[in-house]
Amino acid sequence: MRGIIQTTLKNESAVILVLLVLVGIVFVHNFASVDNAAVIVRQSAIPAIAVLGMTMVLMTGGIDLSLGFVVGLASTATGFMAKVWGLPVGLTVAAALLLGALVGLVNGVIIQYMKVPSFITTLGTGYILYGVSQLVSAGNVITRLPSSLLAVGRTDLLGLPTSVYIAVGIVALGWFLIHRSVFGRTLSAFGFNSRAAFLSGLPTARVNVLTYVLCSSLAALAGLLLTIRVNAAQPNMGGGVFTFEVITAAIVGGTSLFGGVGSVIGSLFGVLIIKVIENCINLMNISYHLYLAVQGGIILTVIVMDKIRSRAA
Repeated sequence: MRGIIQTTLKNESAVILVLLVLVGIVFVHNFASVDNAAVIVRQSAIPAIAVLGMTMVLMTGGIDLSLGFVVGLASTATGFMAKVWGLPVGLTVAAALLLGALVGLVNGVIIQYMKVPSFITTLGTGYILYGVSQLVSAGNVITRLPSSLLAVGRTDLLGLPTSVYIAVGIVALGWFLIHRSVFGRTLSAFGFNSRAAFLSGLPTARVNVLTYVLCSSLAALAGLLLTIRVNAAQPNMGGGVFTFEVITAAIVGGTSLFGGVGSVIGSLFGVLIIKVIENCINLMNISYHLYLAVQGGIILTVIVMDKIRSRAA
């Protein structure tokens, strides 16, 4: 707990989040309410799960552009398994996560052993996944999912759905994995200098592949919970917008696009920053396209600053 508090105090994204909240309280009508705070928390829970996987991938110096398409594939698969095939809830959840892990394994093996750049690999597999999802679903949306499945992420506990508590548990595990384990130290070393990490005897190949497996598994979990939240399964559940949002959140939270640097707490704050901005724009009844423009400006600015810092280092 002490480590988490210290990391929070040192993180620039925490300051940005506080300033945004203060601006929202002063200038945005109905922002400062318990109900609105609960809305922001609920909307942040699922991206917070996905951003952990992206944070790990970015720490290796790679990127996973298939993340949003894995979300759509997991959503389609969940709908078919739960509604069409009538599989038990436990089996449906396990199969969706396994499907995500298999996609990550393919990505990781191609990137690590075939030396194909992560940008090309994950973009290619992403479009394959999207095509498969569209073919399987025939473009249809599966609605009215079984109540037993919906209970996994929508059961109310103390005014918040269980998806929020699942996200909190995943974030806690992710913090330990990245900041308190050999796996996390290897991630950082690999991102800074993969050759030096390999020569030091670190299991770089295994860790690099595992990183993509974890990223896709978390994306599949996000797709499952999104499907439960909206009570509908469809291949368009994730796509490019969700991927872009997750990457933006990770970078705003201090994760470097050039590898070696990443923070779970920072990425979590990055998600909250994006959702606070989105919430303010919704409350002010401003066009969603303006939000996309603002989001693009944010990520471009942060990337430029990240590049300047990397050169200075």
